[in-house]
Amino acid sequence: MIKKLVGFMLVFLLCVTGSVCAQTVIDEFEDSSTDTLDISSLLTEKVNKVSASGRIFILTNNSGILIKGDFISLVINNELVLRALVAKITSGRAGIKLVKIYNPQILKKLHAGAVVQIIRGDDSFFRKPKEDDSLTEKIKSEEDLFDEKTLLDEDLTIEEGKNRIIKQDNIASLMYGMVEGLNNDGATQMYSQFMGQFAYQFSDNIWAEAGYGYSIIHDFPSLGLDTKLSNIILRMKYTFSAPFHSCLQPYVGYQVIEADSPGAGIRDPGDTNTPDTQLQREVDLVENTKSQSLIFGITLLKRLVPGWFLKVDLGSDILSAGMSLEF
Repeated sequence: MIKKLVGFMLVFLLCVTGSVCAQTVIDEFEDSSTDTLDISSLLTEKVNKVSASGRIFILTNNSGILIKGDFISLVINNELVLRALVAKITSGRAGIKLVKIYNPQILKKLHAGAVVQIIRGDDSFFRKPKEDDSLTEKIKSEEDLFDEKTLLDEDLTIEEGKNRIIKQDNIASLMYGMVEGLNNDGATQMYSQFMGQFAYQFSDNIWAEAGYGYSIIHDFPSLGLDTKLSNIILRMKYTFSAPFHSCLQPYVGYQVIEADSPGAGIRDPGDTNTPDTQLQREVDLVENTKSQSLIFGITLLKRLVPGWFLKVDLGSDILSAGMSLEF
């Protein structure tokens, strides 16, 4: 009898757990409650822009509380107006996508500059127990919430950034390439190097970029010695659109290459065979590896998925390829 009872309880718990886990984000919208809320406790922000379709809104995010992926509801004059998904956060602003309409009359009058109050998360406590479903418009499926094409095609950008080919302000890159140096004979040789880069878009399509690369050259300037090679680059770029979801960035800039070999020119204890001329040559090779020069080249950015690029640098400073992340 006890075994049957325990078994029944396990089955019951599994059924209850399964029904809870099966609830989707759409189901959250259908919860209702008669709890009340002090309206003064809600977040207050402003509408910066309403898209032509009326389904995308740009809000201020002065509180800094809204984050991408949040479900929020807008309240105007103590009336629940709409339900939305925070789809993008950019420079103190939030782009939201409409998923449900509560009050179409007020929504039609929503305009740039309007002050709204925001419920973050569940809004069931604010809704009336018997909501008029004839005034409610819902999205067709849960997948529509995350339809990347819709988010990109509709005007989910800040107005002043509409002319930008790359909408975000920052790009961080990790690159692997070849940088020019010298070998033990004093001839030019290419050495592999990892480099980190960061670019900032301070005006439409105009970028400032800084990069730092580091590598160790073994057996240079002579056998048994290592040299640390540092590569610092500063670039100014302009972005042009290119086919196949790509863009080109011609650049000019300045490059500083530093070389450091602590053992160069130093005689080992007990060494009486190495001539002074060879020790001096080691010092000269390290010094001649150092350089400062103007640079020019072009960067290719090929978009792979939203937010990620394949990046290639072809220039007088370095030949490299890697991955870039915009944010």
